[in-house]
Order: sequence, then C-alpha cells, then structure tokens
Amino acid sequence: MNENLKRKLPLILMALIVLIFVVLLVINETDLFDNRKTHTFDEAVDKQVGAGTLNMTEKDGQFVDASKRDVKQAMDVNNEKDNLNHMDISEKVPMSEKEVNNILKDKGILKNKGKTFLKAQDEYEVNVLYLISHALVETGNGQSDLAEGIEDDGEHYYNFYGIGAFDEDAVHTGSSFAKKQKWTSPEKAIMGGAKFVRNNYFENKQLSLYQMRWNPESPGEHQYASDIEWDENIATFMQRYYNDLGIKKDHVNKDYYL
Repeated sequence: MNENLKRKLPLILMALIVLIFVVLLVINETDLFDNRKTHTFDEAVDKQVGAGTLNMTEKDGQFVDASKRDVKQAMDVNNEKDNLNHMDISEKVPMSEKEVNNILKDKGILKNKGKTFLKAQDEYEVNVLYLISHALVETGNGQSDLAEGIEDDGEHYYNFYGIGAFDEDAVHTGSSFAKKQKWTSPEKAIMGGAKFVRNNYFENKQLSLYQMRWNPESPGEHQYASDIEWDENIATFMQRYYNDLGIKKDHVNKDYYL
C-alpha cells in the first residue's frame, strides 16, 4: 500500500461510515423502501363503502349513514388544507407543562391535566397536541357525560377518547370499556387512551389521523371511528395549536394510493 493511499484511508473509512448512517436514517425515517400502497383511490373508496363498513356523517345534529359521495369527498387527499391529519403523530412535541395547561385552562375536567398529558406523550411516544385535540373533540371540550365520569357501583369511570363507544349508545358502551380498563380517574383515562392508540394503531403502522380513520393499506378494516369527519375534526384543533405556538409540522405524507 503506497503512502498516499495510507493517508487517504481514514477519510475513505469515515466517508463510508457516514454513507451507511445516511442510508439507515433514510430507511428508518421514510417510506422510501417500504411501499405499503395496495389500492388505487377509487378502489379504496369502493372497499370503504362495501358491505360491513360503517360510515356516518352528522346532519342536523344527528348521525346518519354517509353516501358514497360523502365518503369519497372525506377520503380525498388532494385538498388545499394544511392537512395535519396526514402528519405522523407518533412523534413527541416539545412543550412545557405550563403551555399545555394554558390550552386546558377552560376545558372542564381536563383543566390542569398538562402533567399527565405530557407523561402520556413521554411514556407512549404519542404527540401531545394530538392527545389533547382528540380528547377535546371526543368530550366536547371536557364537558361531556363520559368526560365527567359515569358512576357504576359507587365508582366513576372515565373515557376521553371515545374508545369502545359506539354511536348508537356511546355513553353506555364507552363507560363499559372504561370499566373493563379500570379507568377510575382522569389520569388513568389519559394514560390508557395513549397506550391504546400506541398499541392498536401506531404499532399497526397507522401513524396519522387519516391512516387511523381510513386505513389506506386495508380500506374498511381496523378503523378508529365511523364519523367520516373524525380525522379532519381533530386536525382542525391541532392546526389551531400548531399555529398559535409556532410549532413546525413534521413528516406530512399523503402518498397512500397507487
């Protein structure tokens, strides 16, 4: 080995290490090497409105069956909104307890629960602004019956994320689920909801609100809600907080269909 090559060898090795690191980072942080697209958009719509699926929309204060046109419009990814419903919400947002409590200051039973929301974010790696926004949508800004706790045999059970709450009897089914999970305090309901989202959706690669609602990889299956506006409703809350706090949006992806 000549002297010139000996001198360059450390630089060559360093460049190789950097290249390997960059390749691994790209694989880990993007879908470049993980093509999960399985359907065209029209095929996904057809599956979504097929037998056995439930798609509801609110009209005149009541939830009714959504038409195929309603569903297709709600599933559309080519609109001009900021599309926080397409952002990866499995990543943490840097926020202080004071900032979170300021959001929750007039939110009923959720008031001053900033410490718990941040603990849920840290423990389960779930975006705290998503957790807050989802809870506010599901509980009517912390004022709903489920938010206040449903009493059963002298104990109160809380459900802030509509988990297990079916439209035809949301209070009964939602409280029954909370009872099974032993969510006997607001803190347990917040932590339990974050754990549920992490284990049942993020671990299934449903990392955005859109994926949680519409599951583009397998349309009509394993979806969080029946309301066709569910993801947009939560994203609207999140958008307000992102704008007010000047937080940068991360990993927005709308490339779901063939």
